[in-house]
Amino acid sequence: MKWHSFFVFIIFLILSISSCGSKKKELNEKYGLEEKKEKEKSKHKPTLAEIFSENITAHELEYFVTRLSDSTMEGRETGTRGGKKAAKYIWDYFVEQQLVYPKELDGYFQKYTAAQNDKPVVVLETDIKAYKFGEDFIAFFPHDKIDINDNQVIFAGYGIEDPKYNDYAYQDVKNKIVLVVGGEPRDKYGNYIISNDVDPYTGKTLPSVWSKDPIKGYILRRNAAMKHGAKAMLYFDPYYHDYFWRNFRKHFSKKKLEISVKKDSVYDFLINKEIFADITGYDNPEDIKYTKKTRKYSVPIHINYRNTSEVIDGINTVGILEGNPDSDEYIIVLSHYDGQGKHDGKIYPSANDNASGVAAAMEMIEAFQIAKDSGFVPRRHLVFINFSGRMQNMIGSRFYLQHPVIPLENTLAVVELHKLGRLKDLKNIDELPEFYPINISFNGFNKENFKKGLDELQSYNDYISLKYKPLVEASDYTHFMRKHIPVIYYYGSSNYSGYHEPGDTPDKISYDILEKRTRFVFQIIWDLAYKKKL
Repeated sequence: MKWHSFFVFIIFLILSISSCGSKKKELNEKYGLEEKKEKEKSKHKPTLAEIFSENITAHELEYFVTRLSDSTMEGRETGTRGGKKAAKYIWDYFVEQQLVYPKELDGYFQKYTAAQNDKPVVVLETDIKAYKFGEDFIAFFPHDKIDINDNQVIFAGYGIEDPKYNDYAYQDVKNKIVLVVGGEPRDKYGNYIISNDVDPYTGKTLPSVWSKDPIKGYILRRNAAMKHGAKAMLYFDPYYHDYFWRNFRKHFSKKKLEISVKKDSVYDFLINKEIFADITGYDNPEDIKYTKKTRKYSVPIHINYRNTSEVIDGINTVGILEGNPDSDEYIIVLSHYDGQGKHDGKIYPSANDNASGVAAAMEMIEAFQIAKDSGFVPRRHLVFINFSGRMQNMIGSRFYLQHPVIPLENTLAVVELHKLGRLKDLKNIDELPEFYPINISFNGFNKENFKKGLDELQSYNDYISLKYKPLVEASDYTHFMRKHIPVIYYYGSSNYSGYHEPGDTPDKISYDILEKRTRFVFQIIWDLAYKKKL
């Protein structure tokens, strides 16, 4: 009887173990988790990256997330009081950690402005006629309001500033209205005098960038006028008139947030033939005998510009942890610090999206700084960028790529940290998985070698499982990827309660998960910063 009872007990035990295994497998499959395979671990000697990653703690991560998600930050929306407080908080941390700032910036802030692409209200009138915006003249760049009254317009020819030809060489246009035209100068044989490109069939030079590309030519003229202090630029381009007017209609056909230029920049307008003739007395620019000397047209002119969209003041924060002084190579670690803001009296703390990513970067800074102070100086410089404007069509990262403060050609890799503090929603605590997944997408690296390195790293990092996913253009790394810079995107799930809602609060973050994920990513960034070759 005893042997029979023992036999029944053994069968029951085997079935129970099998049932538990099946249930665990079922839960892992249900929540998209990959069960970590049991491996016979050889004796592993901790790496330097592992050792210094232990300075990243759940306690300090919770402190940073809580501070960034505090009600005084009001959801950290770009352009708001709360957003500016968050930027100052990051600034103060950079100072505490003794990061340096790029020489192109006056401190850790990279400031920019943006506005919705609503049509502005613009008046342009002379003593002869009042002209209509959208019909007689157009503008693309958003501006603040301005009211200009002047009795003089200075004709600056093609508006070109080039080593071979300079329309501003004899001009003083500071605080003046300048008029420039499309095209570029040619010699008596029809050769373009600026260009070095030659048509192999005719032997004649081809147009330069000032005229062969209408957009680039327009921007170059605008930059030249701004450089010389002009307060307004009127641009008449008879060759691309229809092109610009067609794009103007397209530009305002769909609502979007546009990065603006500096508030004190030149006000620029593309004008039609009628306005050009009103000012100069000529229908055709080629009829003007232009000799590069100042030509002033005494024309009473009034320009009033009023933007109907609210101008947003954005701030990116940029701090550098310097590596080897002889190095000119950089690794960028980025995250977005802006959140959903405050609407209808409700604050959206945006704790996981993305105070968790910023907190992870902050802890990494401290860990790298401790390593550096211990004599382990990175081979490459580490640049920590916190973008704003992620929630407004990624305007912060778009602006940075237009005005990079770290040479793009020396940027070896970009790593983005996003939503690292939570898992998919679980029905009850018993379903908490044994392994914490990190979603990884990457581009620009040798796929086979890179995955091999990650898998090796995973083998001695308990509780981490990796989920490789295709890289799509969905976050701030997108603009770097388009510049053919290698990118790595580390992110958690968006499938949790409170996502983009007031419920994304710091108490919902699992700081144990955030600690393990941050330590793991720290070790990967360590390899990028310290390896001889990437």
